[in-house]
Amino acid sequence: MYMAVKNQFQGKSWAQWEEDIRLRKPETVKTWEEELADEILFYEFQQLKFQEQWKKLKDYANSRGVRIIGDIPIYVALDSADVWSHPELFQLDEEGLIPLKVAGVPPDAFSDEGQLWGNPLYNWDKMEKTGFAWWKERMKASSALYDVIRIDHFIGVVQYYSIPYGAENAKSGQWEKGRERN
Repeated sequence: MYMAVKNQFQGKSWAQWEEDIRLRKPETVKTWEEELADEILFYEFQQLKFQEQWKKLKDYANSRGVRIIGDIPIYVALDSADVWSHPELFQLDEEGLIPLKVAGVPPDAFSDEGQLWGNPLYNWDKMEKTGFAWWKERMKASSALYDVIRIDHFIGVVQYYSIPYGAENAKSGQWEKGRERN
């Protein structure tokens, strides 16, 4: 559905969509689902075909002793189905769904201004209340694709660099504590 609606808005970020669909108002989502049913089915078909073809490739590789290593990033893009469909799991303003803080790294010997990645940060308190269901689903989906999963910048689970949204560089950020499981 996300891609079908995004196409209706000429590929613009969901943050620029009409307010009712941007905020996922149930009656508006239902209307879009009905109006875009064929396009939604097309995207579902593409995903199904990819999964079928990938499974054949993975089975072939595995049958010859080759294991597939997959790399997933710690963060997702603001303009993603993940953030649009689960804004409560990210550090976003509740009314406008604008990021409060974003990811990056502090200034260091390589960069005087640090790195401003701009990805929305997780709301770890909300994630914990769901038993980290979003992360479990993400890992489950990845485990269907790969034999080994590497989470890029995994340290972001236990600590992350938080930069105020709209900052020009990473200098004004600070380290925040993520989540550790005992």
